[in-house]
Amino acid sequence: MRVLCRHLPEQQASAVQRRVLESVALSSCNVLSNCIALVPGVLPQAAEASWSFCRKTMPAVCRCASGADPDLVNSQAAEVLALQALESLVESCPDEEVSALLQNFRDTFGQLLRGRGQSSAGDRASRGAATCWASATAALLRRRGSCSEQAGSFLEALLLALDEEAPVGPYVPEAFRVLAPVKVDSSKQGRDALPPIALQQLSRTVLPSLVSRAKALGGTAWTRLAALESAVALLASLSVEVACADCSDELRWCTLTGLKRLKESAAAANAEQAAIFAVQVLQLLVRAIQRKESWVEDELHSIVGPLCELCGAHCKPLVRLGCFQVLMALIQQAFGHLSPFKKEIQAGCKKGVEDRCREVRLLAVATLNTWHCIGAQT
Repeated sequence: MRVLCRHLPEQQASAVQRRVLESVALSSCNVLSNCIALVPGVLPQAAEASWSFCRKTMPAVCRCASGADPDLVNSQAAEVLALQALESLVESCPDEEVSALLQNFRDTFGQLLRGRGQSSAGDRASRGAATCWASATAALLRRRGSCSEQAGSFLEALLLALDEEAPVGPYVPEAFRVLAPVKVDSSKQGRDALPPIALQQLSRTVLPSLVSRAKALGGTAWTRLAALESAVALLASLSVEVACADCSDELRWCTLTGLKRLKESAAAANAEQAAIFAVQVLQLLVRAIQRKESWVEDELHSIVGPLCELCGAHCKPLVRLGCFQVLMALIQQAFGHLSPFKKEIQAGCKKGVEDRCREVRLLAVATLNTWHCIGAQT
């Protein structure tokens, strides 16, 4: 869309941009889902020409991004496109209109971020409110400057949702995954929700608050878990250097506590978000092993047991695969300290060799071979 508008005469380009915004503002159901992907392509030029018309698309974009309208197609791809459109609108908003836009945003979603108990809006709307709130926060953080204060207040609202056990509370981890998108394959260049400097600032301000909430003894179990998952998501988005150097204490605690949590709920972790949490915990552990963090060898008794249990018990093949990758890295780096865990490791590998997933079986065999080969050399 940007390329098309760039090659059209100015008047025709403006007409195309206006037509896209009209389609989003006035369309419904599947047509809206199809049109909304074009919104980032007409911004910020359309906002500079007529912000008042861009603002009219906000209700439709929020409706699509939040999943609050049951008539709209509910798919992950459509949600991602809608969240990108929402971020583009907030980023393109003129400075003098930001306050009014954010107030409208608070009026739309604020009720779900406050108060205890269940909302009549339902889980779908609560989850949508969390992800939309995070998208707006990401856009404000990118704007920086005068919007830093508003971004801080939006982040604080997410943390307060945990304290107040608001309807949005259980979905705060998903909000942080919008701020810090999941990365499974580091070789593929993905679109970061935030620049590295903004993520580093979050690690110094928000991360300690999340960890303290995860450790709090007075909170309910789900609020502590939500805080832990949010902290893990934030840590996983940081560079290896920042996570292991500046946030070493948080990295250690979140990794060990996350492993313990995974062991307790391995068989029941069917939800996609639970699998993402598991993968991110393993990702943090791999980083610590690769950086040769001293606490890894000190905490082998807290690491090897859960890993070997998850190798055969977790319901997601990707997680079982990740466990064997971590186990192999441990064997290669700290074989001399793993003798007390020989039976557990061999039992875990045996479960993997009999796994129903071929990729897991192959990696289990490779892990077992690594164990025997290094053992024969020592």
